[in-house]
Amino acid sequence: MLSSSELGRAPHLRLLHTILSCLNELSSLTQQETEASFQKSLHGSVFEGVFKRKSMVEVYAKLLRLVITAWEASDKANLIIADNFDERADKRLELLQVKAIKAKSQLKTVASAMGKVDYARFIEALGLHDHQWQWEILRARF
Repeated sequence: MLSSSELGRAPHLRLLHTILSCLNELSSLTQQETEASFQKSLHGSVFEGVFKRKSMVEVYAKLLRLVITAWEASDKANLIIADNFDERADKRLELLQVKAIKAKSQLKTVASAMGKVDYARFIEALGLHDHQWQWEILRARF
């Protein structure tokens, strides 16, 4: 949906917020579905290969919340470093950096539980091609 120049930028983040909202809604709708009826409803759609099980909808939502949290905290920290460094900036900067690290650490935990193949599907489906979201980087850093 986005051009390659928009990936990793504000339009991409706005799209991820919209996708998260849709995933939350889909998660609540699938609560009453059986696994078979869920798979039948996905048959022939672009999501057929994405959600192998209905529980993956909630996993995707959790991962996406963590990606958004880490992304926004990192962006705010970078903004403080670049433009707004005053006497109170140290504390705000530290809090934002801790928030980003915590979100990435939790992301690593969830991604590890889902496995490399399913995580790669998640990354591809959401256009998270930046190096910080890649399996090897995520597993090595946090």
